[in-house]
Amino acid sequence: MSNVGPGSPGALDHNGFISRVSPNGTIVQLAWIAGLNGPKGLWLFEDGLYVADINTLRVFNRFSGASIATIPVPNPFPRPLFLNDVVVANNGTAFITDSVNSALFQVTPQEQVSLLTSGPTLGRPNGIQVQGANITWVTLISNKVLRTNPSNHVFTQVELPVVDVSQVGLPPGALLLDGYIRLQNGRVLVSSWVTGDVSLISPSGKEMTTLAYVASRFDPSGPAGPADINVDLTRDRVLIPLFNLGQLLIVPPPSEVSGTSRSKGWIPQLLMPAKPSAIVSRVDVVGNPEVLATSC
Repeated sequence: MSNVGPGSPGALDHNGFISRVSPNGTIVQLAWIAGLNGPKGLWLFEDGLYVADINTLRVFNRFSGASIATIPVPNPFPRPLFLNDVVVANNGTAFITDSVNSALFQVTPQEQVSLLTSGPTLGRPNGIQVQGANITWVTLISNKVLRTNPSNHVFTQVELPVVDVSQVGLPPGALLLDGYIRLQNGRVLVSSWVTGDVSLISPSGKEMTTLAYVASRFDPSGPAGPADINVDLTRDRVLIPLFNLGQLLIVPPPSEVSGTSRSKGWIPQLLMPAKPSAIVSRVDVVGNPEVLATSC
């Protein structure tokens, strides 16, 4: 699990780290890989753990944590880079989102970096997935899941319900979408900082179920920040890092995945103890947990 550390998520401050957490909720090693800046997106590919770290793509050995590659991403923009999520295609090509400059970068297996596409039509991409020859991502400043084809034409794949965000100072339609997972059955999971929902969406995009609900942008205490989610298919669980609370939630899925039913507004049971001997219902992680990678 990546943690950006104290301070700004975009600061080059070397206090970010990667944690290892066991399936039963024990923190195996809080700072397994340390000295990073603001590590966010993670992806496992072959023996590599790929990490999007502000302005650099880093690759570590997924078993030992040893560094394999450090690939700086050249900045073609006036503003600093804010690399957020990363996905690796079957051919070893990595794709990275930049949520500040509304851009997508590509890194080949030979470590050649290029700007794939950029601009306001991308909606400031966050979580990213590969779908065949296409790339899909969720947007920070809209209610859409978007897709681009090999010609870099952008299409709307899914639209989530519009929420009035005028009272919280966001652009119209912005849901601050963050986590994004594609399941094998064609359904997708999406998390939103605005609504606090982790939503399960049908392949057509017309059916949506709220898998979990945490504090939203409208909550007086502020959003919990459901960040880059992941799925533990072996144990039939969804993993939700809460950025602003320094916690990791593990929740059972709804009927569409596991045969049980959940309704909108259901607050997930927090299943992971902070210490093996403590009777508590969460994992507390210092440093703003951002994203999880699981090989389970």
